[in-house]
Amino acid sequence: MRVTSCLMLALMLLAGCSGSGTAAGGGDRVDNTIRVNLGTSTADHIISVADDALIIRHGYQFERRVETAEDIRLMTSWKELPATSDEKALGFGYARIRITVRARPRDRSAGTYAATLNAEIEGRGPTDDVWTRIPVTEERDDYFKDITTFFENEFKGGVRPGM
Repeated sequence: MRVTSCLMLALMLLAGCSGSGTAAGGGDRVDNTIRVNLGTSTADHIISVADDALIIRHGYQFERRVETAEDIRLMTSWKELPATSDEKALGFGYARIRITVRARPRDRSAGTYAATLNAEIEGRGPTDDVWTRIPVTEERDDYFKDITTFFENEFKGGVRPGM
């Protein structure tokens, strides 16, 4: 009887510790990330388009750049933006975004890489200093679509630097 009680207690403790996880602040898990396959191009072209799309057109700055034969990773620093109207309706006054463009070899003989874009978004209230993960709203999704469409169109066009 005593062994059975101890075993049941242990199982209940384990079950209590195996939750699905929560976002910061103890709330439900929030999907604050956009992931998009951008297409395929050469390493130089991917880097050039990322510079054009993110630095020149949208005012981001790269915090980290990794450019090797096996991995291209371009990560921006967080950029603070005013909240969109639908983010304001959720109680946020500001948003910040960090974008990572990553590319891996697709066809080594052709020198092409498959590129993806990951964008993270966090928000804070009009008077708060604490950033929390916020859902991607319809208006913010349009902002990301503008960026990803630029990449996709450049890669479809096949224009590569030095050609």
